[in-house]
Amino acid sequence: MKYEELLSRIVNELGLEFSDEQNKQMLRFVSEIELFNPKYKLVGAEGDDILIRHVGDCLAAVPVIKKLIEGKEDVTFADLGSGAGFPGIVLAIAFPDYKFSLVERMNRRVSFLNNVIVACRLNGRVSVVPKDIKDVDEKFDIITFRAFHPLFDILDDVDKICKDSTHVCAYKAKADTLLAELSVVEDNCTTKWTNVIEELDPPMFDASRKLCILQRAK
Repeated sequence: MKYEELLSRIVNELGLEFSDEQNKQMLRFVSEIELFNPKYKLVGAEGDDILIRHVGDCLAAVPVIKKLIEGKEDVTFADLGSGAGFPGIVLAIAFPDYKFSLVERMNRRVSFLNNVIVACRLNGRVSVVPKDIKDVDEKFDIITFRAFHPLFDILDDVDKICKDSTHVCAYKAKADTLLAELSVVEDNCTTKWTNVIEELDPPMFDASRKLCILQRAK
């Protein structure tokens, strides 16, 4: 199967274990990206780069997120601005025991995500929420986003969908840009947050990658 060896290498280098079903789901997801990318302009990558720059990048945070939810039951995830499904679909495949809500307001991306959910047999525990974040009225345990708005633009809205113990996991790149965002959050946001920055090391992806984990200050 196309990309099977590359996916196996990525999963193994991250110390993860995927079932045959998870491997099939991820490869089907990549095939859906390739099928719809020319029309929908989902990602600026093709071929191996879809797995290395996007799937592997998203999976790099899985060990960190596992620690956040360790010992907890019925954990609910929300992925904001899901777009092409990064990281929402990737994480939903990596965490097969939990429910995911993919928050996306653009119609063509909503259609794509709904198609992927069916194609990858994620029905029943993964759903699309076709709304702006300001209109979401549920609360979640883990909130993720990648290539989304700067932190200072959205954290006051994110606060409304957080429980007291919620972890907000933001995929970020350069340290100086992230620290600048956090400084503006401290100065300008109505809500107050603590943060921990985890270094990520996606296989074969030579770029600075970080996961900024935020919680509401108590």
